[in-house]
Amino acid sequence: MGMNKGRIGLRTKLMCSYLALIVLATALIGYFSYLNATRIVEEQIGETYKQALRQAAINITYRLEEIENVSEQILMNPQLQAILKRERSGYGDTPTVEMLADFRVLMDIIRNLENNRNLFRIRLYVSGDSLYSNEQNNIFRMEDLDPEWKRQVSESGGRLLWRSTYEQEYLPWNRYKVVSLYRNVIDWSDLNSALAVVAIDMKEEVFNDVFEQVNFSENGALFVYNDDKRITSVTSSAGAVFDESDVMREIRQAERSADMPIVRYKGTDYFTIFQQVEYAGWEIAALVPVHEIRAKSYVIGEYTGYVGILVVLLATVPAVLLSNRLTQGLRTLVHHMQEFKKGNYGGPIRVTGNDEISGLQAQYNSMILRISELVDTVYEMGLRKQAAELAALESQIKPHFLYNTLDTMKWMAVKIKAEPIVTLVDSLSKFFRLGLNRGQELTSVAKELQHVQAFMNIQDIRYAGKLRCYFEVDSGLLSCRMTKLILQPIVENAVLHGIQQKEDASGTIRIRIFPDRDHLVFDVIDDGVGISRAQADRLLQDDRGRGYGLRNVNQRIRLYYGESYGLECHSKPAAGTVIRIRLPKAPYERDGRESLYQ
Repeated sequence: MGMNKGRIGLRTKLMCSYLALIVLATALIGYFSYLNATRIVEEQIGETYKQALRQAAINITYRLEEIENVSEQILMNPQLQAILKRERSGYGDTPTVEMLADFRVLMDIIRNLENNRNLFRIRLYVSGDSLYSNEQNNIFRMEDLDPEWKRQVSESGGRLLWRSTYEQEYLPWNRYKVVSLYRNVIDWSDLNSALAVVAIDMKEEVFNDVFEQVNFSENGALFVYNDDKRITSVTSSAGAVFDESDVMREIRQAERSADMPIVRYKGTDYFTIFQQVEYAGWEIAALVPVHEIRAKSYVIGEYTGYVGILVVLLATVPAVLLSNRLTQGLRTLVHHMQEFKKGNYGGPIRVTGNDEISGLQAQYNSMILRISELVDTVYEMGLRKQAAELAALESQIKPHFLYNTLDTMKWMAVKIKAEPIVTLVDSLSKFFRLGLNRGQELTSVAKELQHVQAFMNIQDIRYAGKLRCYFEVDSGLLSCRMTKLILQPIVENAVLHGIQQKEDASGTIRIRIFPDRDHLVFDVIDDGVGISRAQADRLLQDDRGRGYGLRNVNQRIRLYYGESYGLECHSKPAAGTVIRIRLPKAPYERDGRESLYQ
């Protein structure tokens, strides 16, 4: 099919549109399926983590309560109360049997309590300065307690104080990461007085053991904190990337209204799962990489993409068949139009079906018939136009040579003082110059009247003053546009076939020009012999004799302006003739180069 290069055919457009709809529908289904799958996967994995964290919180609560029970046993032990009172009062300057006995009892109490598997060490900071107060393993002087924690314990009013993970040194030269519970040992006899401060240490490994039971992320982290203060944390093998202070800041800023708020840390998004520990306001925050949870949904997305591609491939076959079916009639129509463009008119198209395409085929057949008729008409008009242009061309042969010759004749006549010859040559030169009009098709009313005046000047000399010519025209119409060589052939016809046929061969020609709405009307009136009405009706169809010039002018006007314009002839024998010319009224363009066919 002879389609223009680079143009996309209707069949291709239909097929692409059909496939685009399939691709769009498949993509939307796949996209929403992926979103739904991602949501379900996130909910399932999130619920799994939450259940594991709930169990971890229960286990942590159990261990913390055990430590608290140990501290209660220390506070409620009457032997310990009595020993600490004696230690505060002092044993004198020399060790006594009583001090040694108290030391043995004190160590027995501490070692019995340290048998708890969740407890690592009990440190007792005493108020006195007995010898055993410098034991430095379980018993310490109050001065050995960190001043800040000493202050906090003093201001606690008997409340439990938990210290987050830190390194504590133990004999012999061992350091362990521990979490500690600090409490005042209150004197029962004076509740405002403290006998000692007890610190119960738990190794950080206790928490690690709890979280190891959680099926946790390979690239995440767990943080246990109290009132925004970190207690301890457990990280994966990639945990070195976590800066605890930065992570705690992100955790505090997380949007708690979301089920699993997302926080960004060092360019990576993490789901945050929170779990309250039912003990002293502690909380667990688990950070799980988003991509790790969504990895399964990515697989679902890949399978959805494969299914979508398969659907598109399967839909291509019916798309091709359907587009071929729908465009068959149009392709046939386009083929005939291409052949018509090449000049192969051929016959009409066989109309098939009863749809819009068959309607186009029927309209095409009607159009071809009409175009064939118009081609014949245009061809005939072209022949007429060529004849008119040839006549105009013949009148323009060697205009410069003619002008120069006439100019030479004029100056020769001037030298011999032959004024009639000067006037004749000057009028003839102006006649030809205005008639040729520099090869332009349009002229103004003023120039056309000058052309007639030049013609009449020549005729006046020729016929010894027997001819008279008058112009009646509004000065506002002189600038209107018209086709050249319209008035002079009519005036010449009036002279030759009207006035010259009278016995005295004398007469008058009047030219009137006036507007008629959007038209410009010219009346050429002579007082010649006139003709009958039958002769007047045949005058514009006569291609020889008197009517040849009028017929030529009439054809030119209709060729240029259309069938509604042209000449009218009104005549009466022995009275004269009126030739009326009707043209469109339009202002004259100075350059005069626009085409008459615009």
